[in-house]
Amino acid sequence: MKKLLNVLLAAALGASVLSAASLTASAATLPRVTSVKAYNIDDDEINLKWKKVKGADGYQVKVCTDGKWKSLGSTKKTSFEADDLRSAKAYKFKVRAYEYKGSKKLYGKYSSVLSSATDPDEVERVKADSKDKTSVTLSWAKVPRATRYQVYLYDSAKGKYVRKVTVKKNTATVKGLKAGKTYKLKVRAYFKSGDVKYVGDFSDVLSVKTKTASASNSSTGNSAVTRAKAESVALNHAGFKKSQVKDFESELDYERGTKVYEISFEVGGYDYEYTVNASTGKIVHWEKERD
Repeated sequence: MKKLLNVLLAAALGASVLSAASLTASAATLPRVTSVKAYNIDDDEINLKWKKVKGADGYQVKVCTDGKWKSLGSTKKTSFEADDLRSAKAYKFKVRAYEYKGSKKLYGKYSSVLSSATDPDEVERVKADSKDKTSVTLSWAKVPRATRYQVYLYDSAKGKYVRKVTVKKNTATVKGLKAGKTYKLKVRAYFKSGDVKYVGDFSDVLSVKTKTASASNSSTGNSAVTRAKAESVALNHAGFKKSQVKDFESELDYERGTKVYEISFEVGGYDYEYTVNASTGKIVHWEKERD
């Protein structure tokens, strides 16, 4: 009897070991999820898709933000909608397949990590702070975590909106306009994660009419600082001579009632923009950004 019990016990243990080995082998041979991609990105969601894994009963999706991984849920499809996300924010995703063996859920290996990000929110409350016969200064509500803002103006000759200005702050001056003419402008934000730009929706269109020539202060009026002096101030600050730069432009303008010189040029793939006070010759504002 004792021998019979030992035989039965050994057989049971062997079956248990065989069963465990079988489950382990099944989990180990389930293929890794591949080709995870993001599509239909919005300001609060990122849609994911990947290639079907043979033998999979479903897939688990995980997200990492601020250095912590958490499960977003499971799906039987080869796509998943990650929603309720924060706008203009970077996320990482990974997916793994699973299958059922009896009552146990066995997982394959995770896919490679996919880095993506949400778009920034729509720009709101765009208004014209000031205007002259040749320029309009706009401002708008700040968009959380936005990297830059792009201002577009409708070009009737081309029949489309064209980008005029890209700025870091929530204010910008659009120049080179004609006196007494109505212009349509709109603004959008973008968020840059790595080398990828995620662009938000445009603001509502703002219509602005520039001042007529008679209502505007003359751009050729006397100033304490000459145009040549203002240009020299900007170029010296940037460390270049006028002969070294491209697309050099300067004009006398008004900014919130103050007479200024607006000076811009390009060097080595960078755009430089300077605002120089026409009375003092001091630099009011300057920017350098890659073209």
